[in-house]
Amino acid sequence: MYGFEFEGRDLLFETAPGVFSADGADHGTTLLLRTVLPHVKPHQRILDLGTGVGLLGISLATRLTRGEVWMVDVDIRATRLADRNIALNRIENAHVVLGDVTQDLPPKTRFDLVVSNPPTHDGREVLRHFVDQSHHVLRPGGSLWVVVNRLLSIKEMMAQSFGNVSVEERGKGFIVLRSERSRAGMAEN
Repeated sequence: MYGFEFEGRDLLFETAPGVFSADGADHGTTLLLRTVLPHVKPHQRILDLGTGVGLLGISLATRLTRGEVWMVDVDIRATRLADRNIALNRIENAHVVLGDVTQDLPPKTRFDLVVSNPPTHDGREVLRHFVDQSHHVLRPGGSLWVVVNRLLSIKEMMAQSFGNVSVEERGKGFIVLRSERSRAGMAEN
């Protein structure tokens, strides 16, 4: 278990070996959190893809007074820990889903923001899946925020799926990228 101070609130995270964020918040996750935070509005619906123990999703849920966070991971140990950490931190506006990227979310659920510290070690095909499915579940005007420590062509993937990509922040070998789903000509799916 470790503590994480977020905007004056002390959060606790139960962990297990082999689960992402098991040893505490890594620099990439904290860089992403710090970079996306000014763009978070109290009413938004946020998706945390590859949540691990839930650090990103739980931290962001504390900012959403009228919104909610959905947290997805393919690892059952991670989702169990994220569920426990939601209860441990008395978070009432977060949901955990065991699933493959967005495929196991409730149908037609759309998000304002998707945030992810994706599993870059799993290769390009997994990253492509993260990017393409994020585009599909975002509302028009919504944005995907990812942090990576190597590009692995994810910047090009985001540009192809969204038609845009920007480098929002850099630090200690990590890069935060952002793509926005077009507002023009897009109908809600």
